[in-house]
Amino acid sequence: MQNFKKLLALLVLTMSFTAVALFGFGEDNSADVTEKTAADCEIPLFAKAIGHEDKWLLHNGCPPRKDADKNAQKDAK
Repeated sequence: MQNFKKLLALLVLTMSFTAVALFGFGEDNSADVTEKTAADCEIPLFAKAIGHEDKWLLHNGCPPRKDADKNAQKDAK
């Protein structure tokens, strides 16, 4: 009986952690996202130096450059 209680407690604990992991904890804060200004999305020199302008914009939540498709086509040739 004592082993059954331990097993049940372990099962409940595992299920509760699984539920929190799958469904999240607390409210969704995605509504707090604000629009980036042009100053926030200015590409720094180090990103330009290594050719990672598009990756930097993507990582920082900025919209892609308008000429990004043209650059990708040039690189593919």
